[in-house]
Amino acid sequence: MSRHSHGPRSSTSPHSRSESRLMHYSEEITDAELIKQVNDIKQQIRILSLENEILERVILRLEPTLMHGIQQALDYATKMQYNSPLSIGSFVRSQTTTSRYGFDSVITSPSRMFTSPSRVSTRRVDSSAKVSGTVIFGTGPRINVLERSELVSTEMEILIANLEKARKKAAKQHAFLKAQLEEIGVRETDIEKASELFKQEVIVEGWDKIAQRIPAEIWIRFMTEWVKISDSQIGKFRLRTSTLNSQYSKLKGQIKVKAELSESLRAVDFEKLKIENNECLEIIDYKLQQLNELKKMTGDANLNLTVHKKAMMEQNGYLSNILQSIKEKQKQTAALDKEKDIIKVQAESLCQKLDDVRKVRLAYEVPDIMDYVNVKSEVADLKQSVKLLENRAHIQQIALASLNKKLKSIITNSL
Repeated sequence: MSRHSHGPRSSTSPHSRSESRLMHYSEEITDAELIKQVNDIKQQIRILSLENEILERVILRLEPTLMHGIQQALDYATKMQYNSPLSIGSFVRSQTTTSRYGFDSVITSPSRMFTSPSRVSTRRVDSSAKVSGTVIFGTGPRINVLERSELVSTEMEILIANLEKARKKAAKQHAFLKAQLEEIGVRETDIEKASELFKQEVIVEGWDKIAQRIPAEIWIRFMTEWVKISDSQIGKFRLRTSTLNSQYSKLKGQIKVKAELSESLRAVDFEKLKIENNECLEIIDYKLQQLNELKKMTGDANLNLTVHKKAMMEQNGYLSNILQSIKEKQKQTAALDKEKDIIKVQAESLCQKLDDVRKVRLAYEVPDIMDYVNVKSEVADLKQSVKLLENRAHIQQIALASLNKKLKSIITNSL
């Protein structure tokens, strides 16, 4: 299989080539040349192995029935590798006529496999020469470089697609396993919390030292409360699960709609979308220009607003000063009004006194001097008599006090 997948057509037979190779190997060569030839042969073997693998993949993908008997041929070649090159060449040469219509006729045109694999005739396989159930390959047209490039490109695309599918599947599996690990972690945490709570409330706090046991009421109460908490958590989880299910169904519907839309899309739709995008971009540019103009207008308006705001602040300051002075003047006016009322009352009282003084002055008459002298003498006499009477009263009080003392002494003596 590897011989017919590399190199151009050859006019020489395998027998002549094998004889020339034996004669060439019979000559003496240096170690460097031998090492170089060995390396070249290894590289050719590696390239031929890759080509054989790609051809096998292509045949298995397009016509798996063509691979019947290939393993037997490989086993036969393995058994024959210990024989001499001459015997192999003669064997191959003897089978040349029978193998020209065999498998080589199938692999000479892989482009036909790609175009219409169903048209490959099964007559070719049936008519291929078989020795002990093994297909023998002869000399025939080889696969050119362009066809090999097409095969490699196709297999690479298929391999990349398979790798992408495997990557997506692995990502899903990884996410699923990660979710399972998170769920197990949450369950482990809940179990540990429940165990610690049970030990604290039932075993430690619920132990009855007198009866040396745990009462059943504590156990029943703990289980009842734990069941209530579990029911509330289950309700929350159910609500959350229903919400997630609704979101999942909604997203699934959106994905389905998008998939249907993507299937119904054509090149015209993309052109239409491109035109609409261009129109939207033009509208956006126009709106951006308007926005820049509006920004300029806004800047001018802000500048004018700042100027007017500064003037207004000055006017407000002047107005506040005026209002403050008005308030002070009003306070002064109220104080002056109060003082006015007080002064008015005082003026009225003074006017009344003035009227009284005027009346007294009008009614006052100057007395005679002799009357005044007589009155003064009488007053002096009265003052003298008052003084004498006061002295007499003082003497009588002293006498009364002495009599009281004597009376008290007499009374005390008599007692």
